[in-house]
Amino acid sequence: MKSTGSKYVVTVLVALVAYFVYVWWFSPTRIIKRQLGELAATLSVPASDSELARVTRVAQLRRHFAEDVRISTGQGGLELTSRDALLAALTGLRPPPGGWDVQFVDVQVTVDSDAAARAYMLVEVTGHDARTGERTLDAREARLRLAKRNGDWVITSAESPETLNRP
Repeated sequence: MKSTGSKYVVTVLVALVAYFVYVWWFSPTRIIKRQLGELAATLSVPASDSELARVTRVAQLRRHFAEDVRISTGQGGLELTSRDALLAALTGLRPPPGGWDVQFVDVQVTVDSDAAARAYMLVEVTGHDARTGERTLDAREARLRLAKRNGDWVITSAESPETLNRP
């Protein structure tokens, strides 16, 4: 009788573990965070970057953004209203010697529904100053809105709010 009870306990434990692994693996939050990590890697530019690699990275960005994406970098800053405008702007960017590294830090994802989500993060870009060669760091807050379109999560809007200046 003892072995029958143990079999039930093991079966229930295996079922619970399988359920939680399934829920975690297919979680929209995890999927969105993974995609944002891929986006940060695509935006990063290695020190020995070729023109072909740069064009390839810009083309890869297409899958991360909705066609009608809206990008705002704050008051008086850059305003873009389409994916093509964003890709054109990124194509014109020339990284400093030594490239740059983009990291999304403290990413917080809120899934509003099966087809809508929001993400908040700190975007850190590290590189090297062209004149002095010293390491530089630029950090800004970012708020994203995402939508699930054709089975994939894409960014529909991104904004970098003005950060308060300390007196």
